This record gives sequence, structure tokens and C-alpha cells, in this order.
Amino acid sequence: MARTVKDTRVALKEANGLAESLRELVWSDLKNQYGGFEDMLQSRIHNAEEAILEATKGRLAIIAGIGEMRKDLERGQRRFTRTNDINELRILLLDLAGRISRLREANTLLVDSLKSVLNPALSAIEIVEKFASDLQRSAGTWERSGRGIDESILELCDAHEPAELGDLELYITKQGYAPLLEESVHSSSDEDA
Repeated sequence: MARTVKDTRVALKEANGLAESLRELVWSDLKNQYGGFEDMLQSRIHNAEEAILEATKGRLAIIAGIGEMRKDLERGQRRFTRTNDINELRILLLDLAGRISRLREANTLLVDSLKSVLNPALSAIEIVEKFASDLQRSAGTWERSGRGIDESILELCDAHEPAELGDLELYITKQGYAPLLEESVHSSSDEDA
């Protein structure tokens, strides 16, 4: 049965509504996905920044400590050359060995803190991959919505000839007028030739 113009307009309005819903869904998904992406990326940078800054400060403190120990050793060596007191030099060297051990432990802690930067829960590459994967999952929903829009438009595109035309021809044939139509078709083709 043929649609009326009013029915067609209503159906087209529904298709427009579906398209608007799809636009809103895509925009909403993009905003949400991008917000999550931005948060994860910012967190990655922030956590790395804190650990790197603390490690840099710690490394500078270790280097400063090494400089102080070198000065203490040089002073101890000069004193030893004047006094030849082996016990005093031994005490200094044992103290330096203890300080060196503490600096190594501090350096180990710094290296351990940097491991979380070097091996994060999610690297920047993994964050991008997750973002792309999330968008791809959302795109599946978008495609289904797009398919619904296409289906509603295709429903409105009736390319078949109206059934009423066939009904009219059948009626004409049943009424016995078919031979008259055939004569009319032959006579017009004779005139064209």
C-alpha cells in the first residue's frame, strides 16, 4: 500500500531523529573516550614527572655527598702524611665505607622508584592503543545506529510500481477490454513505422 506524503514526511522526520541521536551518541562517546584518554595520559606524565624530579634531586644529593667524602679523604690523606697515624686513617676509611654503603642504598632506592616510570601500569603507547580500541568498540555501536538509519530510509524508497496499476490492468482485462488495448498498441506502432 502506498504511503501518503504525510506518512512519508513523518517517517523521514523519524530518520532525521535517528541521525541526530547518532550524532549525539558519537559526540558523547568521543568526549568520554577523550576525557579518559586525557586523564590517563596526564596521570602517566605526572607520575613520571614526580619520580624523575625526586630521583634527580636524590642523585644530586648523592653526588654532593660523594664530593664531601672525596674532600674528607683528601684531608685525611694529608693529615696521614703529616702524622703517619694509621688508626686515624683506618677510622676515616671505615667511616667513608659506611657512608658509601648508605649512598649505594639511597641510589638503589632511586633506581627502584624509577622502575615505576620505566615499567608503568600503562605506557603512553598502551594508553593510545586503549583509546583506539575503545573508539573501535564505540564505532560498532555507531555502525548499528547507522544501519538503522539506512534501513528506515530504504523502507521509504519503494521502487516497485504501485499495486493499483496492476489491479487496473487486471480489471481492464477482466472486463474484456484487453483486445482493444492491443489494437491500440499495434495501430500506434504501425503509424510510427
